[in-house]
Amino acid sequence: MRPVFQSKTCFSKNIEGLGNFELFPLDLDEHVPVIHNWVNQEYAEYWQMLDTTTEQVYEAYEYLLAQKDYYICMGYFEGEPCFLLECYHPKHVLSKFYNVEDSDCGMHILVAPPDRKIKTFTWSVFQTIMEFLFSDHRIQRIVVEPDVRNEKVHKLNRKAGFTRYKKIQLLEKEAYLEFCTREQFKNALQNQII
Repeated sequence: MRPVFQSKTCFSKNIEGLGNFELFPLDLDEHVPVIHNWVNQEYAEYWQMLDTTTEQVYEAYEYLLAQKDYYICMGYFEGEPCFLLECYHPKHVLSKFYNVEDSDCGMHILVAPPDRKIKTFTWSVFQTIMEFLFSDHRIQRIVVEPDVRNEKVHKLNRKAGFTRYKKIQLLEKEAYLEFCTREQFKNALQNQII
């Protein structure tokens, strides 16, 4: 399920008191050097690309972009790259673990290493991503499969309204299969305000 990009910018969101977030379609030549730096840092171990070369990262993303129902965006904060979003249709990866719906969308996210600590920054990135995905009327449920050891992303998922379905074994990791519908996300956001 590829989005129809109306312009170079996929999505833009201003978070009051923090700043502006934008998503752009991945540009291999422009973005791979940035991604290479991120995925080779220890905090990104769950991305499974430690000790890769720039060429290997380029080839990996060139391959992903060629896949059907797979799309990738680079996220910016105030004009600087700050996160990566990969989206895919779960039917290609997760269909043996649950009954995949056409309106499902899988996602992976990677946030840049911080230059400075900004309170609620990662949550703001996560919220921006969720709102971007749900801005596509075709998407009714977001599906994730984070590594069982990745506590930081588990906290974000819970905060966004994801519910854990079950533990699954993927080729490269043991993961939790989790879902978040539009209604769950909306309720989670209302709970943040209260």
